[in-house]
Amino acid sequence: MERAGVMSVALTLSLLLTAASLFAGVADGCDGVPRMSAVDACKQASTAGVMWQLCVRELGASPEPEEVTGFVAAAMRANREAYGVSYDAAEKVRVDPSSPAGLATVSGYCEGKYDTAQELMTGWIDRLPGCDITADIRVDLASAAAAVDECATLLLQNGGEHTTLYQMVLLDRDRAVLAVRLAILLVPNKV
Repeated sequence: MERAGVMSVALTLSLLLTAASLFAGVADGCDGVPRMSAVDACKQASTAGVMWQLCVRELGASPEPEEVTGFVAAAMRANREAYGVSYDAAEKVRVDPSSPAGLATVSGYCEGKYDTAQELMTGWIDRLPGCDITADIRVDLASAAAAVDECATLLLQNGGEHTTLYQMVLLDRDRAVLAVRLAILLVPNKV
């Protein structure tokens, strides 16, 4: 249990450092991209208290206006980091000889879903600094969220609902939805 707490603190610190470094790495002044504070972005992107807390943890609570591109990039990079940790956890369950067969099989399936989610996000992380932004970002991030949700659903259906992996996947799903909702702020009227 102590190791899980240390891992959680390490992941949180890593995510915060990643988010802080992103704002400097995203292009300033993409044409037509809205600017707002992290607080306003979180208000608009959050659907509930838990989502608000997650958003503030990932973006901070600055009242200063920033380009929404930076918020989307921060969310995607935080997701990519968290997805790597969850992928590794799924792999451990899959290869653990004491794991029930169904859970091990589903964990392998989750690894593939995380690969899909990572791939969909990585392309956009590479495109955002050059202001190469289209409405397809919403589709790709929604597809990434769906991939993580499929993993959560299969874990639930195969007895994994009381596992640490399931809790990690649920948090990843919330992170994925947050990235989608931030992307909607980025390109609200592009179809």
